[in-house]
Amino acid sequence: MKFKALSNNERKLDLNWVAINAYTSRWKPRTPFEIEIVKRQPKKSDPLRSYYFAAVLPPIMEAAGYEKDEILDLHKFLKIRYFNVQPDKWGIYRKKNIPSVFGSESDIPVPEKKKFIDHVIRKAAEVGIYIADPGEK
Repeated sequence: MKFKALSNNERKLDLNWVAINAYTSRWKPRTPFEIEIVKRQPKKSDPLRSYYFAAVLPPIMEAAGYEKDEILDLHKFLKIRYFNVQPDKWGIYRKKNIPSVFGSESDIPVPEKKKFIDHVIRKAAEVGIYIADPGEK
């Protein structure tokens, strides 16, 4: 489990002990843990994510009649189709079952992200939607 923390003015770590104790309470007393403190690094922009949301999705949204504020709905639908996510017994697609492709919690390797984008572009081309290559105007 990862916990976020900040150092205070005295350069000491401020921890959310309520959350930490709630998490560790599921184990027996005297259970050993390994704790690692790593300075958070700034996130770098993902060029695949930028290309996908700026160049791939807008033409599909326009052709399919989506509104601009529905971009995440379309993205969710495309992930459900590509990763073949099945609904639960009530017919609901639960967020925990839909993998994160570009989010900070994503563990999908870059080549698989590229395959996902290529799949979306191919499916768009099958219905006559042109999507420009990266760097193409």
